[in-house]
Amino acid sequence: MKSKIFWFCTTIMVLTISNGFAQQSIQEIKSIKPLELAITDKKTTNLIFPFAVRSVDRGNNEVLVQKANKVDNILQLKAATGYFENTNLTVITSDGKLYSFLLYYQSDPVSLNLSIGEQDKNTLASFTDPKDDDRLSRAFMERIAVKKRTIGGIRDHRFGLEFTLKGIYIHEDRLFFQLEINNRTFIKYDVGQFRVYIRDLRKTKRTASQEIEIIPERVNGNTRNIPGFSDQTIVFELQKFTIPDKKYLSIEFLEDNGGRHLHLKVKNRKLIQALPVW
Repeated sequence: MKSKIFWFCTTIMVLTISNGFAQQSIQEIKSIKPLELAITDKKTTNLIFPFAVRSVDRGNNEVLVQKANKVDNILQLKAATGYFENTNLTVITSDGKLYSFLLYYQSDPVSLNLSIGEQDKNTLASFTDPKDDDRLSRAFMERIAVKKRTIGGIRDHRFGLEFTLKGIYIHEDRLFFQLEINNRTFIKYDVGQFRVYIRDLRKTKRTASQEIEIIPERVNGNTRNIPGFSDQTIVFELQKFTIPDKKYLSIEFLEDNGGRHLHLKVKNRKLIQALPVW
């Protein structure tokens, strides 16, 4: 009898303690109420944060978001269409703070420039440090390298090699091109030259063909050689541009001491399909 009483009391004590811990845990959870924010497709809304923006997540693709050019702490918002269902936006800044917004459409919002948190009254913009800019580009290229293919129809294949443009991405004034080379032979492919040009779409006998070489800002991946029976993903960065009429972007890999030259032709209609980097 005493044993039963002991176990009964012990069970009651454990349940009481567990309930106390559970209530304490619930009390420790704090809800972050989102700030309601109206945006439109006719004007740009600027959000000015006290620290550099490090992460952005939007609820759907009907909201366009970008950082102001060469500025770390200003986020620019715009609606992609004339109306969208209510959605959310989450921003994390370099000081570790999270900002939550509930976005809704309004044809003519009252507020277009919002200062979030405590700001220096004399200085609102925080410009990008060149080293931070390089680190950001490198991070983008590593993220793009593992993305699935988003563009079809641009490839070259010959002599057991296949050269494919998998995707084009954009962030502010930077374009990123995702390439893949597949070597399906036992012979290593040694790269003699990697070149990017703007070229005339058609060359006539009476006129000279014009070529404008574009030097990539940064390259991620092995552009020296592709071993036999291996795949290599290459991402390179260019300054933002569009392609004039009757011209195309040429991406070439020329084999060193060989004839397996690879060539991709990218027209403007493909370039303007560039996706934002997220």
